[in-house]
Amino acid sequence: MRAHPSPLLRHRATGAHPGGNGRPSSRPGDRPASGPRPAHGGRRSLIPSSTPAVHAFTARPLAVLSCALLLGVFLGSYVAYFPVSIASLVVLVLGGVLWLSLVGRCSPGFGCLVFGVLLSGLASAALAQMKAEPPAWIGAVGAQKVDVIGVVAEPVRFGPDRAVVLVSVQRLALPNRTVPVGGRIRLTVRGSVPPLVVGDVIEFTTRLHPPRGLWNPAGYDYGAHLRRAGVHAVGSVGLHPDGAGLRILARGFSSLLAAVDQGRARIRDAALRTLEDPIAGIYLALVTGESGYLSQDIRDAFMASGTTHILSISGSHLGLIGVVVFWGVHRGMLGLPARWLLRLSRRTTATRVAAAATILPVTSYALLGGAEVATVRSLIMTLVALAAVLVGRSHSIGYGLALALVGIVAWDPLAPFDISFQLSFVSVLVIIMLMKIRRPRDEETTLGAFRERRTWEALKAGTVDVLLVSLVVTLASAPLVATYFNQVAWVGGLSNLLVVPLVGFLVLPVGLLVCLATLLSGAGGELVGAAVVRPLLEVLVWVVQTCAAVPGAELRVASPPVWQMAGFFLLLGVALIWWRFGAGRLAGALAGGLLLLWVWSPRDLPAAGTFRVTFLDVGQGDAALVETADGRAMLIDGGAAFESYDAGRMVIAPVLWDRGIRRLDVVVATHPQLDHVGGLAFVLRKFDVGQLWTNGVAREVAFLHRLERIVTERHVPVRAVTAADGALALGSCQAHVLNVLFTGDIESEAESRLARLSEPLKAAVLKVPHHGAKGSVNEPFLRAVNPQLAVVSVGQANAYGHPSPAMVDAYSRLGIALLRTDRHGAVSIMGTPAGLQVTCQSGRQITRVILGSGGARRREESEGQNLKRWLSSWANCDLP
Repeated sequence: MRAHPSPLLRHRATGAHPGGNGRPSSRPGDRPASGPRPAHGGRRSLIPSSTPAVHAFTARPLAVLSCALLLGVFLGSYVAYFPVSIASLVVLVLGGVLWLSLVGRCSPGFGCLVFGVLLSGLASAALAQMKAEPPAWIGAVGAQKVDVIGVVAEPVRFGPDRAVVLVSVQRLALPNRTVPVGGRIRLTVRGSVPPLVVGDVIEFTTRLHPPRGLWNPAGYDYGAHLRRAGVHAVGSVGLHPDGAGLRILARGFSSLLAAVDQGRARIRDAALRTLEDPIAGIYLALVTGESGYLSQDIRDAFMASGTTHILSISGSHLGLIGVVVFWGVHRGMLGLPARWLLRLSRRTTATRVAAAATILPVTSYALLGGAEVATVRSLIMTLVALAAVLVGRSHSIGYGLALALVGIVAWDPLAPFDISFQLSFVSVLVIIMLMKIRRPRDEETTLGAFRERRTWEALKAGTVDVLLVSLVVTLASAPLVATYFNQVAWVGGLSNLLVVPLVGFLVLPVGLLVCLATLLSGAGGELVGAAVVRPLLEVLVWVVQTCAAVPGAELRVASPPVWQMAGFFLLLGVALIWWRFGAGRLAGALAGGLLLLWVWSPRDLPAAGTFRVTFLDVGQGDAALVETADGRAMLIDGGAAFESYDAGRMVIAPVLWDRGIRRLDVVVATHPQLDHVGGLAFVLRKFDVGQLWTNGVAREVAFLHRLERIVTERHVPVRAVTAADGALALGSCQAHVLNVLFTGDIESEAESRLARLSEPLKAAVLKVPHHGAKGSVNEPFLRAVNPQLAVVSVGQANAYGHPSPAMVDAYSRLGIALLRTDRHGAVSIMGTPAGLQVTCQSGRQITRVILGSGGARRREESEGQNLKRWLSSWANCDLP
């Protein structure tokens, strides 16, 4: 019986499935790969194949539909902010589809299908954005503590003495009753966390607030990331030694995910008990997908070597496991006695048996790893390939990628905005395009099929292919890596040649066998086979650290603008498609020029005769950057640093890299408190520093010991200065354009002494003392300074209640304009001879356009403001 392709995908003149050659398969028991369409019967295709023009447009129907879906998701995610503009674009797309149908480029049916897919993507993304808005009850409870009852919705992310739990809220527990509510909470639990699994019903008490990231120049908005993930509020719970603070009301033992969680917990406990740091954390990251036990040094080494994708269960892991299992089963089947093979061939083939045997291991591994985006993408592509083998059909890698995209976006319409989605799909797409250049005739491949060639020729060609793929993927992912991590991992093109085979063919298979043996053995908390996997992990660590130690491996760059990234990917696509022509090679050269521009990262200097002060949004802490037109830079304080948050790493360093700053002339540590100097350790380790100024006070605390150790290792000169020295230094930076008074954490008594000094205190800008605490308000001091503008650095919903209402009221009475980093984000002040130019990161935040309120004119003004904020590089700040 001859198999026929689906009518929707039939687009060649012969009706053959893409990749088929019209000849029956040579494997016994397999169906023909393709065949001619019967003269009658079956439904009419939406994609006519009578003309070359139609064939050119619909040669890849799934690719066209995938692009339409992505475009719809992009438009839908912004329709609440630009409704008129998005509606106009949709009308233009509809007009384009109608025009293509009229000129015969596509059939009307296929055009309607494309437009319908675009509308479905738009609607699903818009609906997902609406669901991401926090419920009204979260705003109603305010800053007070509430008792919450909910269900663990996703696998818990454990770490040393902490865990992150995504809770689907069911009820609020009030003194006399419970109130049913809805929403999702990201709960951080600190202490000895009980073994929570998916489906557990828990009760806890916490303060809730909507997710908000830190707003800084070119910074990553983590709050927006949480909202896209469906998180409506965040909270934290500290457990007492007796476990009080969180109660498990019911266990979720019935679901499949709960069973997977229980198995993951057994492996976690056994690995932490048997293996040492850092290999225990690496083992858990590779086998169970838990990255919470990785040390920061190990993360940095993998990042610098360009192999950080190894530390998560990504598509490469799943693909390698599939290849290993398929090859092992296939070779085992071929090793059976000839009589057995003959009987088997009457019903099936060794290739089909291997494909069927591969499905369960790869699916189980994906579930064990938590089913992240890259894992799901690889799982769908792998299952499509295996299904093609089972039914005896040819398989297109491009179709597998398109199906994976459609499946993931259908499940989570906002997934394309996630970095893992972008890196995963860009990498695979580039590999597919590279395959078209290297082997145009072998673009469509089937598992188990290979060309006969000599061993040496095959080895040489395979080595060249792997090296080329590694280099091209590294280049293609460079803009995304630069955007999210301010780094170009150029070493990754070579280090992956060592790390990926080592992990895929040794570490990962052995690690999974050890995992399986541990689960089946029931051993008392020991990792069965730890003696085998330990040396392999040690070799992996040595290889990664050696690659990371290559001079210049950690190449830090500025994050490229969106328009440059779009131009780079367009040029790269042209280069890969038309590489054999002059236009393709010119496009490749231009793309390389953009890469060199990003590597150069020129300085973003203030204009001549001006200087710039930026009060960074570091949460509850202080950090300010002073820059002059001649290239000098001073950093005053560095925010806090905890286990899960380091202001130096996450805020200050990215701002410095984005502005092309590689050297700080002076770093000032105003006083030895964690919220002021905790983040300076990372800054001093990654940047050249001329001098470190301190107030000379020493304390016996861990974060200061770490800072002192880095200062010693980097040979940074340290100078203990007085307030007068600091004022002179700042005056030299300001070039007499503007006075800015930095006050640290002084309180009312110190302010009173300063007000009585004979030296003038007048300044145009005042950094509000001690985050606006009630004890740091002294009106004579404020009158002596008489600032035009005051900036208070505070964290959103901080536990101290900063800034205090008394402080806000005092500044208001004195007519001092007040800006807050928890509301306005980072505040940049440009001092010019004409006065102050103030910008706030909040001025870049687009707002929803409420349809039907205020009339059409008001809607247009609001959308126009959003367009201005989105496109402009200048974020205006509405001063109070």
